[in-house]
Amino acid sequence: MADSALRDPLVRGGVSMGLAVALIGIAYGALTVDGGLPVWLAPLLGVLVLAGASEMLFVGLAAGGTSPWLAMAAALLVNTRHLPYGMAVRRLLGTGFWRVVRTHVMNDESVAYGLAQRDPERARRAYTIAGLSVLVGWPVGALAGGLLGRVIDQNAWGLDAVFPAVILALLLPALRESRLRVPVLVAVVVSVAASAWAPTGLAPVLGLVALPLLLIRRWRDA
Repeated sequence: MADSALRDPLVRGGVSMGLAVALIGIAYGALTVDGGLPVWLAPLLGVLVLAGASEMLFVGLAAGGTSPWLAMAAALLVNTRHLPYGMAVRRLLGTGFWRVVRTHVMNDESVAYGLAQRDPERARRAYTIAGLSVLVGWPVGALAGGLLGRVIDQNAWGLDAVFPAVILALLLPALRESRLRVPVLVAVVVSVAASAWAPTGLAPVLGLVALPLLLIRRWRDA
């Protein structure tokens, strides 16, 4: 039965996404433990929040000494991208129990995979498969990374570079859009300048002063 399911291109693609996310989750879990946070935190966030970018931002700020409330506020701001996601995939969510499940597994991978399908039924299946695969792969990878983080040298394996690399990867696409370029660059300049005097972990949060610029530009484009 498993073999026949894996012959389905939608299943293979969704499972591949889950495996890829699990690899990133390993680094995420290891970095969480290296930051002095408990091993259970990363997999718990992975199940309850299921939003890798905001989770990694929260963990990075909290491990750096930022107030948990400020770290949470920054993570919630990152998660506002789910608002347009929800509007884009509302027809894929269905009703009843599965609507709740599909809403929870809404993430970059499931949304992209679902919207890539032209047929509505295939789109819903693709979205669901990718979402559930990420729901399994991300926290399992985070747990494995947290356990491995206790016994391996993360600097030797280069895991300390994963968090800034992921944030940079999330940042670069925004620079291609003219309306996002100025707010992003302002946030970067403010954060870098503040890092010279601000308490540890506070500089990235101060970069959020650029948020009004983004909101103004979106309002003008509307």
